[in-house]
Amino acid sequence: MTTYKQIDSYLEKNLDQNLEELKRYVAQPSISAQNIGLEECAQIVKEMLEKRGFTAMIKSTAGAPVVFGERKGKSDKTLLIYNHYDVQPPEPLELWESPPFIPEIRDGKMYGRGVSDDKSHLTSRLFALDAILD
Repeated sequence: MTTYKQIDSYLEKNLDQNLEELKRYVAQPSISAQNIGLEECAQIVKEMLEKRGFTAMIKSTAGAPVVFGERKGKSDKTLLIYNHYDVQPPEPLELWESPPFIPEIRDGKMYGRGVSDDKSHLTSRLFALDAILD
């Protein structure tokens, strides 16, 4: 049985790797209002899922592509994760201390367009799944 200490240990040991994955994700512009980078970002999400053993696919829509992933578990129960990968336009750019699509860690916090809405949410959920499965 997995203990909280084992999970915490995994998270601490792999934090830098998780932050690098988040940086790559944030560095990809995905501005739906301007139709910029959506297909490229969907591909990154697909790769993140596949890295963890999910069968993943990108489905075209009239708007942004949808990424669907599925991974079978040991029971018939379902865990559903929903996130969006698109972000708001970064303008006005002069209000940024660093370029919005070049993630930067300052004072222990990561800055970049989409970090808190919603890209870090997906990476943290996948990171938690990594820890539990490890």
